[in-house]
Amino acid sequence: MHSPTTAEGSQRYFWIRVALAIFVVGLAFFHLTDFPTPWFDEGVHLHVPETLVRYGVYADRSSDGFRYFGPTLGVGPTVMLPIAGAFKIFGIGLLQARVVMAFFLVAAVYVFYRFARMLHGTLFAFLALALLITSPSVALMETGRQVLGEVPALLMLAAAFWLWFSAWDGSWTRLTLAGLLFGAAAITKYQNLIAVLPTIGLAALLDLVYYRAARFRVFVWPGILVLAVFGMWQAILVMYLGPQTSAENLAVLRETTAGAAAVFSPDAMRRAVRDLVSFSTYGSSLLLALPYAFFCSIPRSRRNQQWGILFIFVAVNLVWFVFASIGWIRYAFAGLAFSSLFVAKFILDLWPAVGESGDESAEFVNGTMRTTGLRAAIALWALAVVMPSLYVTLKPIVRPPANAPVAMAAYLTRDIPESAVVETWEQELGALSQNNFHYPPARLLPVAVRHIWLGGPPPGQQYHPLEEDRPPYVVVGAFSRWVNLYPADVLERDYSIVTKIGAYDLYRRKDAALDSRANR
Repeated sequence: MHSPTTAEGSQRYFWIRVALAIFVVGLAFFHLTDFPTPWFDEGVHLHVPETLVRYGVYADRSSDGFRYFGPTLGVGPTVMLPIAGAFKIFGIGLLQARVVMAFFLVAAVYVFYRFARMLHGTLFAFLALALLITSPSVALMETGRQVLGEVPALLMLAAAFWLWFSAWDGSWTRLTLAGLLFGAAAITKYQNLIAVLPTIGLAALLDLVYYRAARFRVFVWPGILVLAVFGMWQAILVMYLGPQTSAENLAVLRETTAGAAAVFSPDAMRRAVRDLVSFSTYGSSLLLALPYAFFCSIPRSRRNQQWGILFIFVAVNLVWFVFASIGWIRYAFAGLAFSSLFVAKFILDLWPAVGESGDESAEFVNGTMRTTGLRAAIALWALAVVMPSLYVTLKPIVRPPANAPVAMAAYLTRDIPESAVVETWEQELGALSQNNFHYPPARLLPVAVRHIWLGGPPPGQQYHPLEEDRPPYVVVGAFSRWVNLYPADVLERDYSIVTKIGAYDLYRRKDAALDSRANR
C-alpha cells in the first residue's frame, strides 16, 4: 500500500476521483424533492427559515403565534441561515432548501475523503468513503438530502479533525479554525457536544501522561473555542428570546434530554446494541474494527495518537448511544460515520498481513494459493459489505416512492380556505403549504418520544383539541397516528372524511360542513 505522501503525488487515481465526484453529485441532486419524502423532523426544521423570511422572526409558527422552542434549538443557525438566504433569493420551497443541503452533502463527502487520505492514503480514502456512502446504518445519502443537522455537522467535524491533526506543531491559525469548526458542529447538533468535549479532554490527558507528542495548547485552545462558540450561541438566544422564554426553553430542553438523551433504559440498550452489531452496520464488522483501532492507537507516535483520538470520539458517541439514549440509530450518526475509517483500515491492514501469515517451510505453490484464497475471501467480504448496501442506497433515489406529503399539501392549498384552521401534527405539511396549521405544543414532543421508544403514555392523554378547540379541519398522518394523538372515536363522531392521500387522512368537522352548506 502507498503511503499518504506517495498516494497524494500519484496521478493514477485521477479518473477514479472524477468518476466518484460525478457519482456523488448525481446521488446528491437527482430526484431531490422526491426522496426522501418530507417528514416530521424535516418539516419542523423548515419552519424556522420560512418564518424568518416571511415574518423576520427566528422561530417556529403555529396558528396561535410564534414558538421559540424545538426547531430553533434542534438544528443550529449554521443550517437555518443558509436556507433562509436561499429562500430570500430564490423564493420559499422544498427544492431551494434541499439544494442547500445537497451542497452540504457534497462538501462533507469531499472533506471526509481529504481527511481520510491524509490519515492513510488514497486507496484507504476510497474504501472508507465507499463504506460511508453505502452503509444503511449511516444512511448518508438519505440523511444528507434532507433538512437535518447530521451531515452539515459531519462536514464541520471532518474539517475540524483534518485541521487539528495538521496542527500538531501548535499552529495557532489551524488550531483556531479547528476549535471554531468543532464549536460550529456542536451548535449544529447539540449531541455532538457530548462527544467533542470529552474527546478533547481525554486526548489532552493521554498526551500528558502517555504520548507526550504535542504542545498543551493543541488541546486547550480548541477546547476553549468550543465552549466559547457554544456559549456565545446560548447568549444570543437569551438576548433574542428574553430571560423568561429562555428559562422556559431550558426547562423543556431538560425534559427532552431526560426523555431521549439520558434515559438509561435496558430495552433501549438492547435495541442500540442490536443495531450496532447488525449487518447494516458495515457488515457486522464494527466489533472487529473498533478493538483493532484501539490497538493501533497504543504505539507512541503522532499518527497513532491521532487514531486514538478518533477512537475516543467514536467510543464516547457510541457508549452514550448505547447506555443513555433512546437507541435511535440516528443518534449514533457521527460515531458510525467515523467508524468507516476503522473498518477500512482493518480491511486494508489485513490484506498484507495475510501474505505474511503463511508457514515459511510450506511449499511455495501451496503458500501462494493459500494467500491468494485468503485475499480473495477478504475482497469478497468487502464487496459483500458494500455492493448490496449500494443497491439499497441507489434504488429509492433512482426510483423514488410516491410523494404523498406534496400531494396532500397541494390538495390543502387548492381546496381548503387559507384562513381555516387545520389541526395536525404532520409538521412537513406546514413546510409545503401556506394553510393555517395548528400544531400541538412543544412540551408534548418528549411525551411522544417516551411513548414511542419507552412505552410511556400517549400524548393524546394530555391534549384534547378536537373537543376543546373544535378545529374545522384535522389531518391525521403517520406521526400523529403513530403516537395516538387524535382519538379515533372522536374523529368518527364529530368529523367526516374528506380525502385520503397516502398515509394522510383529511377530516372536516360535521357541524362546519353544515354551516358551509347553509351559507351558500
